[in-house]
Amino acid sequence: MNNEIKDPGKIRAAERDLLFGIVVLILSIALVIYAHLLNLSAIEIASARYFTAPGFLLLILGIGLIAMAIELIRVSRRKGATLHWLLPKNLSRRFREDRTSQTIIVFVYLFMYMIGLWENIPFTNIRIPFWLNTLIFMYAIMFTFKVSRPRTILIIGLVTSFAIDFAFRSLIGVPLP
Repeated sequence: MNNEIKDPGKIRAAERDLLFGIVVLILSIALVIYAHLLNLSAIEIASARYFTAPGFLLLILGIGLIAMAIELIRVSRRKGATLHWLLPKNLSRRFREDRTSQTIIVFVYLFMYMIGLWENIPFTNIRIPFWLNTLIFMYAIMFTFKVSRPRTILIIGLVTSFAIDFAFRSLIGVPLP
């Protein structure tokens, strides 16, 4: 019985599953190695047993993720997925699609939010308060995707940023960066 899919949308989903499965497999192997080394350190430092060491749960999770990644790879291959779409000529065609470019833009904004504007601007000692960082991020995302008019976006961003800051600092008592 041939399970190969002919629908282009489903083939693309299977191709993404194949790539995701490979990435999860590689990261899971790294997790298992890290957990094993963590266990060995705990045994050496604290005379712990292997199954009571802090990395044992990570080891079990890593082994489970490896099994699930292998199954995801197997199923996606059975559906006809290949990695040919990662070749430069095919990849450039895929990057021109709307959803792909939107995803890249969101990741760039998230990178700026988490790395570029978190606490201090890189390579300077200029500190950015959390509410301003969040306001810049929200404004950039909403303006890029044309959620509303710029003035409305600014008002939504200000209210949301200050509400989050107030809720965490005053109501919950959790200091934000």
